[in-house]
Amino acid sequence: MSRAFFLTLTLLLLMLAMPVRAQDYDAPTNPEDLNVIDGGTVKEVLKSDMIMLDNNKRYRLDNILVPPYEAAAAIDELNHEFLNKKVTVFTYHDLNNNLDRYGVPLAHIVTDNDEWMQGDLVAKGVAWAFSSETSEEMADVLKHIEEKARNQKAGFWKDPAYAVKVPDNVGDYINTYQIVQGKVLAVFVSSHGVFFNFGRDWKTDFTIKAPYKITNWFAIRDKNMRVKDMNPQDWKDKVVRVRGMVIENNGPMIELTHKEQIDIISKDGK
Repeated sequence: MSRAFFLTLTLLLLMLAMPVRAQDYDAPTNPEDLNVIDGGTVKEVLKSDMIMLDNNKRYRLDNILVPPYEAAAAIDELNHEFLNKKVTVFTYHDLNNNLDRYGVPLAHIVTDNDEWMQGDLVAKGVAWAFSSETSEEMADVLKHIEEKARNQKAGFWKDPAYAVKVPDNVGDYINTYQIVQGKVLAVFVSSHGVFFNFGRDWKTDFTIKAPYKITNWFAIRDKNMRVKDMNPQDWKDKVVRVRGMVIENNGPMIELTHKEQIDIISKDGK
């Protein structure tokens, strides 16, 4: 890991830490903390999130999601900034256990000048930060970069259609990927999981559905510094930001599969 890259990214995180509350768990601070699996020169940009090296190996960019209408802008950015650049390819796991559904390896790609492809696309406002159950370690860093891009109205963040949605309007965006922020008004625990409701009528309001394991996703410390699981009812009155596909299930709903989908923005509801 180069000292220059580490210092640059550390300064970036310090500057961006204020707008978004850091989550309460450890994570790598840059892609060079992951495993090296390949290296070479970027020969071709195949898609908005896929490149080919001069050894003809393809890699899909992990931890980002490019909106369909921004694909051309993302391709242009990759061609402009990374085509013919020498790069190192990093991944969370070994090569055979970090593939997309088409068998293409998911990876983080950094140039010899410490330019990070994912960070560049998110900073330019042509990609969202994204995570999954098997690739989550870089999500927090990218969410911080995304927050800065959003505040600066970079790229697609100038378009109101990409704004962070609220419980009152997210119902207009069923079957799309969205970022939603609001205050949890009620918590309901059933045999089907934990439900966070953002309105008074659970049959029509915006809801987050979480598995029971959310209680230990966000472990907290008591006054004696003993770690304990977060009770689902502790989420009541907190302002949270969640990301994922919005589906219709007694009103608009986002289902959580991993903790990186949700951030606590405020503990006191303000």
